[in-house]
This record gives sequence, C-alpha cells and structure tokens, in this order.
Amino acid sequence: MKMTRVWAMPSKDTFQCKPIGEFVKRYLAESTVSIDPFARNCQWATHTNDLNPATRAQRHEDAAYFLESLKGQGLKPDLVLFDPPYSPRQVKECYEGIGLTMTQQGGQRTHGWTAERDVINEMIVLGGAVLSFGWNSMGMGIGRGFEMEELLLVCHGAGHSDTICIAERKVVHQDRLL
Repeated sequence: MKMTRVWAMPSKDTFQCKPIGEFVKRYLAESTVSIDPFARNCQWATHTNDLNPATRAQRHEDAAYFLESLKGQGLKPDLVLFDPPYSPRQVKECYEGIGLTMTQQGGQRTHGWTAERDVINEMIVLGGAVLSFGWNSMGMGIGRGFEMEELLLVCHGAGHSDTICIAERKVVHQDRLL
C-alpha cells in the first residue's frame, strides 16, 4: 500500500486542495463510469449529485436515494468519489443551508454513512475503486471486499484537522460481514 503525507492549505471544496485534486484526477484518468454523490460544484464524475439545489451537480437528492436510483438503473461504476460532510456539525450546516432541519434520525444515519456505503458496495464493479475523504480512514473496508491501495494524509497545519484520503479497490464480491 502506498502512503504519502503532504501539507496544503485547506479548502471547503475538498478537491480544490491541490494534492487532493491530483489524487482524484489520477483515478479519474482510469475511469469510464464514475459517481460523486456529494459533488457540490465539482463536475469531474460522470454522475454527480448534491443535496443543495444551488450547486452545479446534475441531480439534487439525498445521497442514499441518488445511489439507490443509479443502482436501480443498473449502473455499474468503476470509480466512486465519496466525500460526505465529515462531522455531524457539517451535516447540520448542509441541511440548514438549504432550509431543511436535520432530525436525530438523520444525524444517526449520516454518522458512518453505512447505507450509502452498502449501496456503493452492491454497485461497483470488481476491480473498481472508491476514494473516501474525511477525518478517519474507515472507508469501505475489508468486510465489504475492499483492499486499501493508497492513503494520502493532507496536513493543513495547526488548528485544522488533517484530511485523510484513501483509495480502496474492490477485490472480491461479498456481502458485508457483520
């Protein structure tokens, strides 16, 4: 597994941080069908979504609904960019930013983004990659048949949490282990 640590200024748009953007573009160069369920204004993936209708994403739905819809259409991505809000505070800000109220159930559902990860697991092709971003390295996990390929740790300096970027490859089709 490749591991790299770099320093860069943080950005509210994750992929605008230069080393993170370069990380994503390397995987996009190999991809033919890609999904970004939390795209904001980034239009790099072939299928983009963001809950906020004021963004440039193609669709504006709850991420779980968006993924289920693509799965129902038989879409088989070879790359998924998974960059959800990193904390309950960020989720709340996203909801309130478009006039919605985050319920306790919504907060619990977004805690580990398990429903979304499970749908991604069912959709992605064998050999496909999932790039996950956040403040932890949880990712898709071996229990879903993924193997970590690359870890990029982006330090943003004192007072800012690092951004952890992981690339995992689907190596076996299996249901999630409990």
